[in-house]
Amino acid sequence: MKQIEFERWEPDAENPRRLTYAGQRTAEDVFHELEAQLDSVGYLPNEYFIMDWRWEHGRQIPKGADFFCKTDYGGSEGIYLDVYLEWQEGDKPKKECFITGKTLGESGADLDRMFLISSAITKAFRGDNSVHARYMVVGGQSEPAETMSLNLSPDEQRLVAQALAEQRIRLGPQAEGEEKLLRRMVGNVTEYMDAAGLADRLDEHDRDLLTQHDGEQETAPVMGGMQL
Repeated sequence: MKQIEFERWEPDAENPRRLTYAGQRTAEDVFHELEAQLDSVGYLPNEYFIMDWRWEHGRQIPKGADFFCKTDYGGSEGIYLDVYLEWQEGDKPKKECFITGKTLGESGADLDRMFLISSAITKAFRGDNSVHARYMVVGGQSEPAETMSLNLSPDEQRLVAQALAEQRIRLGPQAEGEEKLLRRMVGNVTEYMDAAGLADRLDEHDRDLLTQHDGEQETAPVMGGMQL
């Protein structure tokens, strides 16, 4: 994700290759950029995602402001995600709600998804722990690959499982990685192949191997949230 700044930076008049501080951004600009970025990756809460009215009409993000997210069940229904801004005003600390998101669902998966959205917001404002262009080190080595969590809708789960099953059939016993990932999504691969109408495309040896592997499973399947 592209890092979202609270500040404005412009090329220096004397040295265009250098960026200089040019003031604070308006809260509305920051909110709309965040909203578009979350929407582009399917991470908007399904009920609403709104900016607090106190930040309207061109109010700027306070200089030196930081943020934090709070995610919890609502008092009556749904799950809420609140984004707060906090800063110093003179010698007094200030804190105000900036953005509120809500989902009507109250399941464990709904709560997990709201925490994933909170994580996406943190990455958007922090820059996903990447080095900003203003401080980039030429010739620096890239960081090692990390795991990634995906929250999939039921339709997306079926699509991914079907693609993995087709790949498992094409590669046979050599599809070790595909089979492990498919097993994490659906649990019993043999039963999934039967239900999906794919069992007749498996030879007897392959079917026996899948049945043997299914009997060795010790953990419950993961549906909805996938860690890659």
